[in-house]
Amino acid sequence: MIAHGNSQIKLAHTPVLLQEVIQYLNPRPGEDFIDATFGGGGHARKILKHTAPDGKLLGIDWDPTSLRQAELRGTSPVSSVPMAKLRGTSQGLGLETGSENLTASEPLAPMFHSGLRSGIEPEPFNKLRSSTLKSFRLEEINSLEGRLFLECGNFADIEVISKKFFPDGANGVLFDFGFSSFHIDESGRGFSYSKNEPLDMRYNPGSGPAAAEIVNTWPERKLEIIFKDFGEERRARRIAKNIAAARRTERIITTNQLVAAIGSKDVKTMARIFQALRIAVNDELEDIEQGLAGAWRILKPGGRLAAISFHSLEDRIVKNFFNEKKQGAGGQILTKKPITASAEEIAKNSRARSAKLRAIRKI
Repeated sequence: MIAHGNSQIKLAHTPVLLQEVIQYLNPRPGEDFIDATFGGGGHARKILKHTAPDGKLLGIDWDPTSLRQAELRGTSPVSSVPMAKLRGTSQGLGLETGSENLTASEPLAPMFHSGLRSGIEPEPFNKLRSSTLKSFRLEEINSLEGRLFLECGNFADIEVISKKFFPDGANGVLFDFGFSSFHIDESGRGFSYSKNEPLDMRYNPGSGPAAAEIVNTWPERKLEIIFKDFGEERRARRIAKNIAAARRTERIITTNQLVAAIGSKDVKTMARIFQALRIAVNDELEDIEQGLAGAWRILKPGGRLAAISFHSLEDRIVKNFFNEKKQGAGGQILTKKPITASAEEIAKNSRARSAKLRAIRKI
């Protein structure tokens, strides 16, 4: 972390397969792109650099807190460069250059549009930190007026969301599936078995049942099915039985309670169970299918679609979708095999170890 005034600013998370994403998306000046899983903005930053001076980018993220908590990374510990002011509207988040210097602790109050699937009203963020643009340098922010827009929404609704910004379609779309380091390190929602936190696991806290509700109320047989189907866990029946027995004694509301109920010290087993619950809570696989289909419909001819997956269930959906488009003579697959990270990248960023990139071009 680096100091900035009286506060600290976190260094941006490292986007996986960044150079490979740029290679296959091939962003060019004046083109419009959608980063359907904006997160900290690492991929978006690079895309915007390649589409300058007038290419636009729409960033979508389902987690409002992820957008709110992302912090601006300066070029030095203390910078005198005027920071761009953020202004939010129901049409997304634009940028305008400010004349005064803002510190990282100054509150701003943009308004993000809520996701269509959440059924909640737009939420004002009065305690936003210096910026939602986690990976952008100060001088880059000042050049992005009218080029970058952020929308808090589910990428399953990408077709509807994008029409407000790119009514004629986009030149490229990127998906980076899975959960980010923010969700493990900062969200406090129980995404990791290694921390004792409330058992929530929702990307958007305003939508759907939390993991605790599923664990405590779903029938034992249904738990077994999600552990088997979403976690690919061989001992799904035994674990579901253990959880059902534990919840008869007391409600399972924390990650520690769930770990104890699972009844296994195998970290891989715990990871699979947590993965299964996270997928069930957030309807991840169904959203991926809908998101890919929506993205394909809004792609312009010649447009590129790239997707990064982190486990076999995600990758299988992407692979099947791309093959379907190829067989229908509507797409040209750009990656004969999934692209994986180099040993050098994995050494710098362990999250890249399981990442697989696939890309396709719309004919």
